[in-house]
Amino acid sequence: MNTYENMNNPEGAEGKLQSVDMHARVADAFGKTSVCVRSVGQYGRFHPLIEELVDSAHQALAELLVIQPTVIVASADSYLALDSFPVEDRKGSLEGFSKILHQRKVSEIRLTAGVTHQEVLEFAETLTLSPEDLMLRGGVNGELERRGVVNIQVRVGVLPTESREAKDPADIYEEALLLVEEAMKAVQSGLQIPVPEIRAVVADSLHSLIQDNSALIALAGIRSYDRYLSEHSVNVCILSMVLGRDLGLDPASTLELGISAMLHDVGKVFVPGEIVKKPGKLSDEEWQQIRRHPAEGARALAGLPDLPALASTIALEHHTRLDGSGYPSLPPQHRPHLLSRLVAVVDAYDALTTDRPYRERWTAQQAIAWMLYESKGQFDRELMARFASRARLYPIGSIVRLKSGDYGVVVGGSHKHPRKPSLRIVAGPDFLSLEPAIIDLSTNTDPGLEIDSMAQPVEVLLPYADRLLAA
Repeated sequence: MNTYENMNNPEGAEGKLQSVDMHARVADAFGKTSVCVRSVGQYGRFHPLIEELVDSAHQALAELLVIQPTVIVASADSYLALDSFPVEDRKGSLEGFSKILHQRKVSEIRLTAGVTHQEVLEFAETLTLSPEDLMLRGGVNGELERRGVVNIQVRVGVLPTESREAKDPADIYEEALLLVEEAMKAVQSGLQIPVPEIRAVVADSLHSLIQDNSALIALAGIRSYDRYLSEHSVNVCILSMVLGRDLGLDPASTLELGISAMLHDVGKVFVPGEIVKKPGKLSDEEWQQIRRHPAEGARALAGLPDLPALASTIALEHHTRLDGSGYPSLPPQHRPHLLSRLVAVVDAYDALTTDRPYRERWTAQQAIAWMLYESKGQFDRELMARFASRARLYPIGSIVRLKSGDYGVVVGGSHKHPRKPSLRIVAGPDFLSLEPAIIDLSTNTDPGLEIDSMAQPVEVLLPYADRLLAA
């Protein structure tokens, strides 16, 4: 059996993620809750039918919380969303429920383990109150608090995913950089990490990758010395989600991977900047400080509300190696989590292909070759092979110049034709924007559409930006 055929089962030896359809369970539980709300509104809470309906909803919610002790469901005008992805409304009961929530300005419901039969009943009756009555009672939160409901909480506001489709990849990337920098400062100062905002921007990134991964991956190729740590964190997030999707992770699991990957290096804030940026060889003491950052990061992330437990695990394990090298030192029998091993591959690749104070960047080909053939068992071989297959001779997201003078972003390729990948043409010789088109060079006979050379992202994007600014 292929190691990655069952990626969604965490109980296997490889720490795979559980193959439970959380979306279906959420749809069932909230569908039954919706019936409770309608019935309480129609018949009143003391009607004999209500007890049975509340029992059914409570059981479904309790079973959901056994699988995941905290469940956060967002609400838009006409649908519910779990991990930023709409919940399929097969029975047609969720749209009306969503509208009830929307009218009462509820954008999010947070369930925690321990929810009781009584709390479900009180929640249902609260939602039968008119928006005007609720306003006089302090809103939904005020009414739930008055009724003693603690395991069902709501957030009032705008659903952060409603405008996702309109977001430009460049805006997503810049927002992600700013949030990483904010998270780093928060960790350093002992303040709260902006987890909901990070979750939202990672969801935006994932949606962008699903729709068209070329633009966001190309942005991940741009490097700035001054923003190395934040850019590295965002790049590792993006490339980890790309590889995770290649391996078959479902959207919710990919989102958790992306959040965890984005925060994998937060422990670096505890390392003095002069050590991180030192151009020469590190002393033994300085090297020991570097080696402590995974444990420091794991400690900072452990147990944070709304943050995947995976985040702390990846922070701790992303520098461990399968051959026993790496750091921190863990028991000999310890095997890093599958997704820690995935992030380790991406983390090393991005670091090797970035200019550092003590060395120049490697090309993508040099980095892949070293990791495949000279790293001597440090990395998971199957993950490394899959990543190398994704990168190939012309890595996904790299920019090439064609003999015609046009520029294209590599979006795919094949083992049979490694020198002839699939490209999305993005600009002409004069850097004018071209009509987006994907060209498979392996089937194209036009001599002008042969690759002439690799190009740096700034070579294409900066002149194009200048033209836009001048327009």
